[in-house]
Amino acid sequence: MRLYKSNSGQWFGTQADARRNSPRQWVEVDVPTSKQDLLNWLNDNKVGGISQQAQSKPQAPSEPKPELLSKDAAGWVSWAYERLRRGKKADAEEMLLKGLKIQRALTNVEGA
Repeated sequence: MRLYKSNSGQWFGTQADARRNSPRQWVEVDVPTSKQDLLNWLNDNKVGGISQQAQSKPQAPSEPKPELLSKDAAGWVSWAYERLRRGKKADAEEMLLKGLKIQRALTNVEGA
């Protein structure tokens, strides 16, 4: 069975969910399907354990530099570029707008 894990420790059941909720920041993970193997795998990887929850807590964002895109904004912008290359202009515009809004929010906080 395949699951998808974001860099922040979130798990998704489908690739579409991973793309939607954590664009360009997830990896595919093969998970055993038999009950005992799955339980062993979950325990070995401490899925849902204290260390897993501690890792998934959002960390304070570093000070953004106005001339550089933040990691989140850059993810949306690069995804928009890929969609644009494939001729999906409406999708690209929507994703680019999300990335720019994230960047604008971060630079407004910095200037406050």
